[in-house]
Amino acid sequence: MKPFLAKLLIALSLSFAAGATVVADREMAKVKDIEIVEKTDVRFPGTMRAIGVREGTVSLVVSVDANGEIQDTFILESTRNAFTKSALKSLSEWTFSPATYNDAPIASSLRIDLNFQVDRRLAWQTIQAPGPADVTRSSTEERPVTKAQFEELDSIPLPIEMTEPTAKVDGIATVEFYIDELGHVRCPRIVAGSSLAFGRSLLDTVSKWKFEPPLAAGNRTNTMVRQTLSLRNGTFASADTH
Repeated sequence: MKPFLAKLLIALSLSFAAGATVVADREMAKVKDIEIVEKTDVRFPGTMRAIGVREGTVSLVVSVDANGEIQDTFILESTRNAFTKSALKSLSEWTFSPATYNDAPIASSLRIDLNFQVDRRLAWQTIQAPGPADVTRSSTEERPVTKAQFEELDSIPLPIEMTEPTAKVDGIATVEFYIDELGHVRCPRIVAGSSLAFGRSLLDTVSKWKFEPPLAAGNRTNTMVRQTLSLRNGTFASADTH
């Protein structure tokens, strides 16, 4: 096993045993988060109203590049597919201002939690409710999209594909990323880092990693990992999972 893989596994193991905690990145410049510039209302799905579903939730993560354009949308958790579709349709009309590091734009990600409820504000949508033909078996018995805290997983998702940065950069940064149900890394972001160049290099590297699918109670799920990584001469020198 490569040395940096061993360091990463040790860091993941310590985090799994102790539970995830957030630590202050006092020696690194913070990244200013993505801002939502304009958004449209998310509509309550007519199909859900027709079968008597009164509420639902969707948690999603958007990856936004340095130009403010959406590059990836990851559904972290959703009670029903109809709510997911409604959220994605609305999200396509939203506009964002990119994250910045020392006032320079940088690719990043943002989690958005949406709560759907049939209330007076959404009552006008009832005129678009579909007929019985749209009420299908799949809409009433579909499996929800789930997430689990890292320490709640059945075991540590072992790394399958991992690389180091191609550029010989030195630095330290705290990075957050999600591991989806297939083990792919989704929507990584730098929380804080020693330099803009290092942060960009680390984001590009982490986005290519792959893990075993996360499992909770025997079922595939999504999870989030937060790590502080340091490199010397382009080689990982240490890894600390929070």
